[in-house]
Amino acid sequence: MLDTEVLGELRVLGDDDLRDLVDLYFADVVTQLENLRQALGEGDADAIAAAAHRIKGASLSIGAARVAALATELETAGRSAELSTCGGLIAELDSELDPTRSALSAELSV
Repeated sequence: MLDTEVLGELRVLGDDDLRDLVDLYFADVVTQLENLRQALGEGDADAIAAAAHRIKGASLSIGAARVAALATELETAGRSAELSTCGGLIAELDSELDPTRSALSAELSV
């Protein structure tokens, strides 16, 4: 679920800055999820790929490995215009956020 190597590297930021970074990450991911839903509703495969790409990059940089993997699948589906799989991937990505938030919170309290 989490990439502990990335989290270890981020610890140099200090607890407060790392918490702020995690908060910004989740705020952005929530915004991008809304963009994904809107793009899916409009049938805009390019917008799906772009939003998924942003989620993937942010997730990799914060150590949210499972979210990054789902975003990668979603980006690939968007680039291939396979919109039939995107709805399920968006839902799966959305459901992964709470466990990821919990895991990151647990890591920050260590």
